Amino acid sequence: MIKTILLTVIAALAINCGNAQTSVEMTEKKIKIRNNQVEINYYQQGQGDTTLLFLHGWCIDKTYWDNQLNYFSKAYNTFAMDLSGFGKSTANRQHWTIEEYAEDVNSFIDSLHLKNVVLIGHSMSGEIMIQTATLNNPNIIGLVGIDNFKVLDVEFTPEQMKQMTDFFPLLQNDFKNSAPIYADMMLFHPMTSKEIKDRVKTDFANTNAQIGYRTLMNLMQYSRTEAQILGNINYPLNLINCDYFPTNEIGLKNHCKNGYKIETISDSGHYPMIEKPEEFNRLLEKILITK
Repeated sequence: MIKTILLTVIAALAINCGNAQTSVEMTEKKIKIRNNQVEINYYQQGQGDTTLLFLHGWCIDKTYWDNQLNYFSKAYNTFAMDLSGFGKSTANRQHWTIEEYAEDVNSFIDSLHLKNVVLIGHSMSGEIMIQTATLNNPNIIGLVGIDNFKVLDVEFTPEQMKQMTDFFPLLQNDFKNSAPIYADMMLFHPMTSKEIKDRVKTDFANTNAQIGYRTLMNLMQYSRTEAQILGNINYPLNLINCDYFPTNEIGLKNHCKNGYKIETISDSGHYPMIEKPEEFNRLLEKILITK
């Protein structure tokens, strides 16, 4: 009898463990959206009533969210998508604009019938996130920006403007070598490890030069309107920002009509999800729980 009970328990545990592993296993998939003109490669992991959709920044890819999918898939339905033109995602188009990316995200949500979606946008995807919010998809319930909207209402000096405008032709003419220099100059903290620096710079150098340049140029144009857009969206803005470069909260107060909250990470560059993943996950969990 005892042996029979033990075998039954062991069998039940094996089944439960197998089911638990299956429920959180990360899988890579792809889907065609927008009349088959865009093919999105993405990760999916876990299950739950709330969906977390992670959107990566400029010239990187969905793998930067691996730690977050492993962590949050225990309680949430988690997705990380490659933006078209980056990673393994492609699109049949010439215009690499924030508006086009927002349409991609919106179509991705609808095509996969995602519900109760929290958009989590890093860097350039902060702009993609708020533009997606203007499309009024009823399945979106929240926005979390990662190290973005830091310079709202900040006036740059003529010297700073000249530095930026002088850099753009270099990027256009030699993206492979100039993009990593930009990362070294602007995106790292003294505490950022060499391993992470090398990873980011390699990804920048290997990005399609035309897409990388065009997306950055459009991002610069879009940034002129982002204050107005923040004032028009019907969501509060949650931010996890790093203090290697300060956030101008006056700009957020001026433009976020539904309010904002900032969680700050110290001793990290522009990539806190891989530089300080445990602290990042704790802060994101805090935001999600208090939503």
